[in-house]
Amino acid sequence: MMLLRNQYVKVIKILLSNNLTNKIFKNSSWLVIEKIINMFIGVFVTAIIARYFGPELFGQFNYAFALVTLFTAFSTLGLETLTVKTIVDKEYDEGRILCTSLFLRVFGGIILTIIAAIVIKIIEPNERNLHLLVLIMSFTMVVKSFEVIEYWIQAYQKSKISSLIRIYVYILTALLKIIVVIFSGNLFHLSLIYVIDGAVTGLALIIAYFKIRHDAAKWKLDMGYAKNILSKSWYLILSGLMITLYMRIDQVMLGAMMQDKAENGVFSAAVRIAEMWYFVPLAIITSFKPVILNTKKVDEVSYLRSIQLLYNIVTWLSIGFGVLVVLISKPVIKVLYGAEFSDAASILSISIWAGTFAMLGTARSIWLISEGLQRYTMVYTFGGLVVNIVLNYILIPHFGAHGAAIATLAAQITANVIMLSFFKNTRVSTVMILRSFISLPIIRKSKLLGNSTKL
Repeated sequence: MMLLRNQYVKVIKILLSNNLTNKIFKNSSWLVIEKIINMFIGVFVTAIIARYFGPELFGQFNYAFALVTLFTAFSTLGLETLTVKTIVDKEYDEGRILCTSLFLRVFGGIILTIIAAIVIKIIEPNERNLHLLVLIMSFTMVVKSFEVIEYWIQAYQKSKISSLIRIYVYILTALLKIIVVIFSGNLFHLSLIYVIDGAVTGLALIIAYFKIRHDAAKWKLDMGYAKNILSKSWYLILSGLMITLYMRIDQVMLGAMMQDKAENGVFSAAVRIAEMWYFVPLAIITSFKPVILNTKKVDEVSYLRSIQLLYNIVTWLSIGFGVLVVLISKPVIKVLYGAEFSDAASILSISIWAGTFAMLGTARSIWLISEGLQRYTMVYTFGGLVVNIVLNYILIPHFGAHGAAIATLAAQITANVIMLSFFKNTRVSTVMILRSFISLPIIRKSKLLGNSTKL
């Protein structure tokens, strides 16, 4: 154990002494700080909310929230990765890129809010409370449109800006949620807080951008750019929707198939904890993205080594956290949520492993973009979605929330390990992901980082 620890310390020193990884770590540090603060606040506030409303109402709220999340994934229009790449490559004027992206997201958000309101009325015709919850939370798709500034922040590695904004806003909304409990509020008050969160964050990002931007180019709508970016992003739009479907379809199907919404409440409590560690790999992946995109143009060897390093780090972070959560799942659920949510412990022990493969899939999206193989995103996400829906349909009636957790895990393995191994162009990615499970993120300086100084 001591030898393993010394090896990790040695690797960290090597990484920090390298220009490439030093840049990555500096940018990701703010993302990590933001997510750590949000994680701790979020876990305790969610526990307070869950205890106050109980499994039934908490399940009802999460049913509505999961349905809205499906449309929210579609509302981003697949712009994030492509917009970051366009800004990095300077293919278009910065003002045109951001203004056009904002227009597309506002327009899409309005349309999808209307569609979401119609869909819930069809699915649950007699549940007026659900109708109103979905309508209120759907409006976040419009106000979150202003978060297009995040694309600029990612492209220029300025995570400190958005991290500070999100920390302050998260503290504000956490206080508002506690006020809802103190003053005996209802689910509608809780749903309004999500709209406030998106509105305040978006406004703060816009103000920050115009104060610190380097390029004073005027914002101007460019329909030519809009057509160009949408022609490239359609597969990302659909794949983003499918990814969210097999991440959230469990809660939607649990809500629709189970008469007792308490089952959904218990499942949601487990998923909330299972996803709380995502901030670490997501912060690292976000910071790797522009660096990998740039490295592709400079040095193919360093580019591939950087991707393998990313896979290795994500895999072993996931395994470490997964083992820890399995060991402490029962006391954690009891302390946070109470006896009413005790079944969430065994669900958590299953759900935690789905995140390992979900994060590897997120990391691989950078490789697909860099290689121009985005079309395969449709293939593996569709495979995962089919597996998830079929298994949910079979398992939920018999095993309830436990069946939904098993279905999600199987779907993530199918989508992010199995599917792309069937295609010659993408098989190397599957091999690299599998290699990450047998290779600790301990890599010799001469082999991994030797050429990165050329960056």
